[in-house]
Amino acid sequence: MESFSQEIYKGFEYGMTKDEAKSEFRENKDEYKTIDLGNGFVYRIYHQNFTFENGELVGITLTPKGSALGQSYESVVGYLEYSRAFFEKLNYTTFFEPEYWNGPENFSSKYGLLMVNPEKSKMVQIYPVNAGGSLITRMDIYNYNHFMNWYEEEKKRMEEKAENSGF
Repeated sequence: MESFSQEIYKGFEYGMTKDEAKSEFRENKDEYKTIDLGNGFVYRIYHQNFTFENGELVGITLTPKGSALGQSYESVVGYLEYSRAFFEKLNYTTFFEPEYWNGPENFSSKYGLLMVNPEKSKMVQIYPVNAGGSLITRMDIYNYNHFMNWYEEEKKRMEEKAENSGF
C-alpha cells in the first residue's frame, strides 16, 4: 500500500484507491463493525460506505450499529447529541451548526453539524436522515481540505445564484 499523508479514520487514508480501502476493511472488519463511543453509542462502517472522488478515498460514513431498519426519534437525538459531546471532548470545534441539526423531524439543511479536529485534517458531519419515514443518524468523516474545497465551491455557486436572481 502507498504511503498517504492524512488519516480519515484508523487505517483509512485520504487518497486510497477503492481496492486499498476494501482491503483495509476486509483485514480489520471487526474493528470497523463496532466503533464504541461509550454509554451504549456504537457506530459501524459498511464496506459500501466509502466516498470516492476520481477513484480516491475522501470520506467514510458511519451509522449506528443495529439501525438497519431505522431508529426511534429519541435514539437519533441521543446519538446526535452524544456524538457532539464526544467530539468536543476530543477538542473538535464547531465549524457550522444549522438549525435543527439535532431535530430529526425538522432538519432540512444541506449540512449537518460540522466539526473540525484540532489539526484541521478531519471534518466530521453529524446529521439525522429521514428516509421514507425511517430515521437514522449519520456521521460522515472527510479529509478537511477536500471537504473545504467542496464547501467553498458550493458557497460560490450560491453567491452566483443570488447575484443572478434579479432580486
